[in-house]
Amino acid sequence: MMVFSREVPMTSRQRLLSVFNFASPDRVPVALFATDTDIADGLCDAVLGERTGDDLDDLIRFNRALGVDIMLRTSAEVFEPIAFDLESDSWRHQWHLDGDGRRLTHRIMTPGGDLTETFNLAGEQFHGDYTRQWMKLRNVRTEWLIKRREDLELVAEYRPAVPDYDLSYTAEAARRLGDGGVVLPRVPSSVFNSAAGLMNLEGLLTAAVTDGAFYGQLMELCLSDVVAAGAKVAAAGGDVMRVVGNIAGGGVVGPAFYSRHVLPYEKRYIDSLSAGGAKVLFHNCGQCTGLLNIYARMLDGNALESLSPAAAGGDIDSLRAARGMLGENIVMVGNFDQVHTLKNGTASDIRRQAERIFEETRGDRTFIFSTSDSLAPGTPRQNIKTMVECALELAQKG
Repeated sequence: MMVFSREVPMTSRQRLLSVFNFASPDRVPVALFATDTDIADGLCDAVLGERTGDDLDDLIRFNRALGVDIMLRTSAEVFEPIAFDLESDSWRHQWHLDGDGRRLTHRIMTPGGDLTETFNLAGEQFHGDYTRQWMKLRNVRTEWLIKRREDLELVAEYRPAVPDYDLSYTAEAARRLGDGGVVLPRVPSSVFNSAAGLMNLEGLLTAAVTDGAFYGQLMELCLSDVVAAGAKVAAAGGDVMRVVGNIAGGGVVGPAFYSRHVLPYEKRYIDSLSAGGAKVLFHNCGQCTGLLNIYARMLDGNALESLSPAAAGGDIDSLRAARGMLGENIVMVGNFDQVHTLKNGTASDIRRQAERIFEETRGDRTFIFSTSDSLAPGTPRQNIKTMVECALELAQKG
């Protein structure tokens, strides 16, 4: 592995770009997993104290207060499923909330018939118009729009085209951040994730095996959507495009299923972003040991996160072993356990885990130290500071 370049100290932006471009940084970057939606939910209040109400400004302040290399994870107002929120004479919406305020029904009416999905809002926190907050709604969906071939045919015939979006937020994020780090806009989710937003997971997995024509038609529709919308987000700016592909993880499908039914579509999506000049960070979100060899082919020249340890819901016990399976041409991002060690651990626990991570990645020029996912609510400020201070100290040692 290449040694670090220490002749001239780098800015955080230079350091992170050096890693994503497979050059030689002056040290391992130390970052945190925090998004603008996390700020809205108050997960970072332990560090910020009072918020300004400007989520982007608060997210930057949160990172700067801790002194990390900022990976600024921003959202794009691209509703998922893509363009399903639009209205036309042939595509009309009806939302209904039942009496106890828990069950939300969404009906899309077309000349050929209706599509219906439902959500259980109990326990989910919304800010403003819940019909626009697809990132929260996707987590509480109990009925999916596509249940049969005829539903997919309605979508193909009547759904409005992918529109132009106001994506000026990305350029504004880059302006405010400056040399403090890199901007990582969220592009549309992976092809399989997008399909799982239209059809329940059991039905989707079954269709892949028993009805290849229907499955292929659905996946091609989703691929066309994410490629078109992803290109628009990438063209708006930012440094690394974030693709969330957690549903077809190693805890749900095996390597053979992924290789046959998922990889062909995801690689075409990733390649479309790369062809446009974008770098990609693919978010697995959990178990991925059995898929690492596949990811190495799918993400060649890009990045993978979060390589989560078991305590944080993943299955990566050794970053050294993960590197061996991924090869040298994949940037690894992770894998500090933010669920148990960071939230509930002692200073000794935190230092011990940081030391293990740096020991396993010593000399690795394409590794970024980070928490495995968003900080857990109630994580003490002092624990976060302790982790960052330990990581920065160890990063300086190489």
